[in-house]
Amino acid sequence: YCSNKQNEPDANNSYDCGAINPELSIIEPLMILLQHESGMAANPRSLMMRCKETMRVIEDVVSVRNHMQYYDEDDNTELDQISSFGEFIPNAFFDRNEGVWRGKVKPKAAAVAYAKVTEAAERLATAVAIDFWGIEAESKFDLLDLSTVKESKNPIVQDIFNNIFAIKDTPSWAENSSDPKKYYHPRDRNGKVLRKRYTTSNVENALSDYIESCENACKEVKAVLTKLSQVICDEGHLPAVVQASHANLILSSAAHHASNSNALGWNMARTFEMADEENDQAGHFVDVWPYWMDKSDAVANSFDLSGLFLLTAPNMSGKSTLMRSTAAAALLSNCGLCAPLGPNSSIRRFDSIFVRGASSDVPTEDKSAFGAEMGDIAALLRSCGDRSLVFVDELGRGTSPKDGTSLAGAVLEAMAEEGMSGIFATHLHGLLTLPLVESAQDRIRKKRMAIHDKRKGTNNDSIGEDCTDVTWTYRLEDGVCTDSLALVTAAKFGLSDRILKRANFLSEVVDEMGNVGESHIEKPVVSSYMTESNLNEKSKNTNGLGLEQAIKIAEEIIGENGKAIRIPPKWMAPASMEGCSCVYVLEIGYSMNDNERVPPRYYVGETDSLSRRLSQHRCKGKEWAS
Repeated sequence: YCSNKQNEPDANNSYDCGAINPELSIIEPLMILLQHESGMAANPRSLMMRCKETMRVIEDVVSVRNHMQYYDEDDNTELDQISSFGEFIPNAFFDRNEGVWRGKVKPKAAAVAYAKVTEAAERLATAVAIDFWGIEAESKFDLLDLSTVKESKNPIVQDIFNNIFAIKDTPSWAENSSDPKKYYHPRDRNGKVLRKRYTTSNVENALSDYIESCENACKEVKAVLTKLSQVICDEGHLPAVVQASHANLILSSAAHHASNSNALGWNMARTFEMADEENDQAGHFVDVWPYWMDKSDAVANSFDLSGLFLLTAPNMSGKSTLMRSTAAAALLSNCGLCAPLGPNSSIRRFDSIFVRGASSDVPTEDKSAFGAEMGDIAALLRSCGDRSLVFVDELGRGTSPKDGTSLAGAVLEAMAEEGMSGIFATHLHGLLTLPLVESAQDRIRKKRMAIHDKRKGTNNDSIGEDCTDVTWTYRLEDGVCTDSLALVTAAKFGLSDRILKRANFLSEVVDEMGNVGESHIEKPVVSSYMTESNLNEKSKNTNGLGLEQAIKIAEEIIGENGKAIRIPPKWMAPASMEGCSCVYVLEIGYSMNDNERVPPRYYVGETDSLSRRLSQHRCKGKEWAS
């Protein structure tokens, strides 16, 4: 805390601590952050005075020294210690009964309760020493002659569940006692006699008094702390406590972050506001590396992130790692924290950072992997704009290459037109030749991850089909990559040579076919995705076959053991059809088109629940239900 005795400010006025001591320039921004977090005005001098007063109120009651790992040796405050009488009574017994309340408040705050516990513990120790250890009787434990002990081994056995202790057998030195009934079996907390244990009335009474005094002391300590809490609230100390806790959290987090960043070699990037239209740069990243790796083990990348990077590269070349590393560095820097990058880096301030990576299906939400992927992309396009940093990794891999390429191209085009910055990684190489609009192409930068042929000493440009021994450099460079080297990766992870050779042969066949991703399944009479207008158009070109002919064809395909079932309009599907897959042909009734009677059309589909599917179709209108 800074102060200037020559010009002390008023408690309600702020002043520049950094002007007095440059090392304390953090106070002013800390107060701003503190005010935002706590929702209360924050002034350094006022906060210090209120915290000191609150500390005084608390330390009058709370035993601070018992809560501190390190304390001033000159502090003569008495430690609140648990009762102990050496080996005469196990220390664990006292720990169980006193550990829950001792050390919470200063003994003077509950002096009467503390005194009663001390007296009860001493009476208990005296009774145990006399009746269980055979020491000659005295009124106080301190006056006992411990040299007269008659037991060579500790005779006491604890019962943790009943919170008592006793001895296993009557002492041999007590057989000639004038009172033969002095030793008897104690009872547990449920009143059941413990046949294998012995005690005396003196010990049992002292034990009961001690336990009762501990329970009363625990209640008294709780009452004292409750009263302290009420005083803190009633006298207006609570705001100081709230702000002090926020300040401690902020400063401790910053201190630990700075310490850890120095150890890891992280640096603080300079942040700047949104670039103008002529300068589309989102950041100048110097030596950025994965945050989960040690700097000495990682490959660092330096680049200017301008526009949208269209990143193509082989499998295992580091595309996803680069994207995660860049996103983490941007996020940490926008939060004002150190990040895993080199000095002299600069990153633009973003209003949102969106990372879209691999996904899986979500059965509980009725989503396939591709459905979940499309939901994320829809959210990205809704929420991100020209102040957003986005990372999209391998969009469209959950569907056919044709559909994936077209969807990825449309999404990439929309992102570029919206002015988003970031990286779009893909293995869909057809994306490189799509006719995207000119405004989108102007913002797209084609990048790739460099690889190296160890056998030939060549780079990406000359790596061909015979490349089987490559090194991933994990470095970003300009250019495109049209070979994902999937077979190389498969070999690296143990796929057999037989499978790899067969895959290589089939790859050549696919190249000759030149139609990967196209569907060669004969289409049904009417596609389930056709619109009403398409249905009408198709009906004009029908081949004249009707439902009866369709039934005959179906029965011929099914064979002797199968038979087609006709379901009249508005009838329910047979119960026997539930739970099994079936192919159905739905006759759609006559309709009028431009005052011309249109003949019936036919819809072919497949389902595991015919009744539900018919219900869905019939909801479309009269034609589908007739």
